[in-house]
Amino acid sequence: MGSIPENQMLTEDKLEVLSGKDQQKKTLTSSNYSNIALKATLNFISQILLEEDAKDTFSHEESVVNGMEKLFYDILSKKHPDGPDTVDESDTLEQKQAYFHSVVHKFSYQSDSDNLVTINASEFDKGVEEGNKCLPSIDQLIVNFKAKKLSVASTSEQGDDLVRVDFDGEKEKDENFVRNQLRDKNKSNIDDLDHLEGRKCKVSAPSLEETARRSNLFDEVLLKHDNYKQELSNLRKAVQREASKFSENDREEEEDIKALLIQCSHAVYANDYRMAENLIKLIRNQSSLDGDWTQRMAFAFADALEARLTGTGSELWRRLSAKRISTLEILKIAQLIITFCPFARTSIYYANRTILNMAKKTGVLHIVDLGIGFGFQWPSVIQGLSDQNMKATKLRITGVDFPRPGFRPAELVEETGRRLEDYARSFNVPFEYHGMASKNWETISLDDLKITKGEVLIVNCFWCLKHIGDEAVSLNSPRDQILQLIYKMKPHIFFDGVHNIQSFSPFFITRFRQCLNLYSALFEILDILVPRDNKQRQTMERHFMARDILNVLACEGSDWTMKPETYKQWHQRNLRAGLEPIPLDLAIVKECREILTEAYNNKIFFMEEDGNWLLQGWNGRVFDALSTWKPKSAQTS
Repeated sequence: MGSIPENQMLTEDKLEVLSGKDQQKKTLTSSNYSNIALKATLNFISQILLEEDAKDTFSHEESVVNGMEKLFYDILSKKHPDGPDTVDESDTLEQKQAYFHSVVHKFSYQSDSDNLVTINASEFDKGVEEGNKCLPSIDQLIVNFKAKKLSVASTSEQGDDLVRVDFDGEKEKDENFVRNQLRDKNKSNIDDLDHLEGRKCKVSAPSLEETARRSNLFDEVLLKHDNYKQELSNLRKAVQREASKFSENDREEEEDIKALLIQCSHAVYANDYRMAENLIKLIRNQSSLDGDWTQRMAFAFADALEARLTGTGSELWRRLSAKRISTLEILKIAQLIITFCPFARTSIYYANRTILNMAKKTGVLHIVDLGIGFGFQWPSVIQGLSDQNMKATKLRITGVDFPRPGFRPAELVEETGRRLEDYARSFNVPFEYHGMASKNWETISLDDLKITKGEVLIVNCFWCLKHIGDEAVSLNSPRDQILQLIYKMKPHIFFDGVHNIQSFSPFFITRFRQCLNLYSALFEILDILVPRDNKQRQTMERHFMARDILNVLACEGSDWTMKPETYKQWHQRNLRAGLEPIPLDLAIVKECREILTEAYNNKIFFMEEDGNWLLQGWNGRVFDALSTWKPKSAQTS
């Protein structure tokens, strides 16, 4: 533990000296406020009694008042006119003050007989607050059990000694002790998140205009589509330089960590706290936030297993979900993803090229984007409308997304709308935007979407429906309700982009193995293609990937929201909703293949077609799938 300056130490002797010096000041302050509050309270009670009409209850009320009156006099160490001359001194002054405050705080006071001014409980609190300024903040006091001192905390001090009791010698830990220790540790981690998010500091947030203003970086990432080639080359060089510094893990070490994780999952499932705690310690000894992919993956899984063991998974997941990442940081992450991996780039390219082709046949193009997020897909479409000399075509975008936690739930969709309006002005494209922040997309009505006749309607949904509830939430699955809503919209085309991930089992052990298999591949991809010290890679791993792992392994019921499905399962859902697939545009598919071959490593990445689905994957495993749909009764133009 870091040393604490002597002038900040509050030992018992110094506390006594401080108490002696300030005794007169404290007594005067306490007495003044207590006398005023006492008189006001007694007059308030008297006023209530005078308004009582039932005389038969007066004697009982009077006895109650006398008892309360005597209590207040006792607290103030005064003699009661109708009571004994002595006062019970068994309670400490702090206990009396705390009890007195809890009683007084329940009332608002007004005096008529003694001509006192009106005194509110808030004014009493204000006086107490002023008096407390003379003392160290209780939030700054810490207990150091090793040094046996009460001291003022320093922001530079770290260590478990400040917050945990250290036992002398060997002490047997029972299961309850282990459980409480783990829960306390996770609780402290949750509290740390509060500080990181700034939730305990009442500082006004920066304006949306400052955080979301369009900059050159937006244009470089979203409009200049050839820049990724140079960025990809830089990434490859950095990875090669890094490979010479780090020795690659052998297969044996990878299997050892996976075996430990699987063994720990069994201990957690069996509520074997001691075994699980020991295994988590072993896993943490072999894990690191800055190591190779197996060490980084192990770190995230250890956190999730510990959260499930202690029952803090849902709370921790909500805190992580509420943590804000700036728009610019998200943009940089998007830039990294489309640089090293072709999945998002080619899927969005296919959708946007199809949309621009359809825009040639209409005067109004309406895009309903389910899960619009930051709207990074649409500046390219706005630019395309201008390049094709279709300035007479009006673009309408309805952006739907989940509300953000806090006082401004529609903040994200509004921020996205302002940015897209900026792009539309710069390209002279007629533009209209409507943003919707809804927790339950299945409750959205056709009227909410403001669909008009004569417009070409596009419904776009990429990688978001996996967070919508399935049959485990309701027999009438919210996923199916949303697909039925899309059918009712009668769109000219519906773009359905999904992550091809096997459905997680409701049984924890099976679910753990599925999750481990999936994220082993994802962490390995990042390790092969992105340098370990890349800031955006670290954010992806520590925030997004770790958060999803936590949700899958440590959350249940309605809090378990990460429920992906394979593209074949989504295909069946779409058919049940009354949709039918549209054959892929082979000319655009060819262009997508050229992008893959030209810039990316087509020895590990691949692109295939299967039943009107465009599939993309890595090392023989399909990760991304895209298809286009229309209502069965509708005809595409």
